[in-house]
Amino acid sequence: MAGEKAEITNKCIEKIRHSKVKIHDPGTGKSGVLLNPDKAQVRRIHMDGCLAPVGEVAADFVVSKSRTVDVIVELKGKNVDHAVAQIESTLTFWSKHTEHEVGQLIGAWIVCAEYPRASLKVARYRESFRARGGILLFSTHNGEERAFSEFVPRRQ
Repeated sequence: MAGEKAEITNKCIEKIRHSKVKIHDPGTGKSGVLLNPDKAQVRRIHMDGCLAPVGEVAADFVVSKSRTVDVIVELKGKNVDHAVAQIESTLTFWSKHTEHEVGQLIGAWIVCAEYPRASLKVARYRESFRARGGILLFSTHNGEERAFSEFVPRRQ
């Protein structure tokens, strides 16, 4: 990752070809890494406080790998319900945005301090994403690495 250049297309969107795409929130200290071993071009889009409209609830990032999946990422301390609201709001905004590729799958990743209990609410969140063609994952390990393919449902 060190020494690799990022192309900034506007103040909110970076085009990068890193093998490990890091997403970090200095406010919470949380981070995650999306693995990109083929170094395909990926867009790291800063949503909250940048691309998303001012005053709207938004997730921290969307990381987009063309013809694979857009991953909405929220790096959160504890409030998982609020994190899901941020993901849902971003999903609605992003799916209508001109930068979103029509037909591209959208998944989501919440990196949080505490894993939400296996409640009916969490099951509904996951099912909602599955119905839209994506996967919602939770992580409690700061700095965890995930492959883009983990956010794409397997064909049955």
